[in-house]
Amino acid sequence: MIARLLAVTVVALALGPPTSGVDLEREALVIDAMLVAPCCFSQQVSVHQSDAATEVRRDVRARLAAGQTRQQILDAYVAQYGKRILAEPPAVGFDAALYVVPIVLFLASAGLVVVIVRRFASRAPEPISASANGMTTTATSPEENARLDDELRDLD
Repeated sequence: MIARLLAVTVVALALGPPTSGVDLEREALVIDAMLVAPCCFSQQVSVHQSDAATEVRRDVRARLAAGQTRQQILDAYVAQYGKRILAEPPAVGFDAALYVVPIVLFLASAGLVVVIVRRFASRAPEPISASANGMTTTATSPEENARLDDELRDLD
């Protein structure tokens, strides 16, 4: 979703300010995706189905037709509803942690995986037991061997 929004924003910036009806609608769709419905603050205006979202969509198109820029429209909505109206908070102050913390956590976990893999790879392999059933064998004295033989004969 964020990648799509970023791609649309880059294309819109490359094309310059909207002048025709198609350009105005394209810019309106970008702005709709950047705002959250003020009725419940749970979905973007572009997908939310409520009277409040419909009103915001109408207002965005009217403001664009009046010549306001994207930033002016966003600033007006932030002034009216606060930063929570934005789908993506600006990377300023504490909100910057939303952009930095995932990257730091990813790098830390990747480093931890590298350390663990290297540690396991550097260990010497344990010797394999020569016994067929997987149990280790120990050397026994001749007296123990004689006693075992006697006990096994008694079982027959």
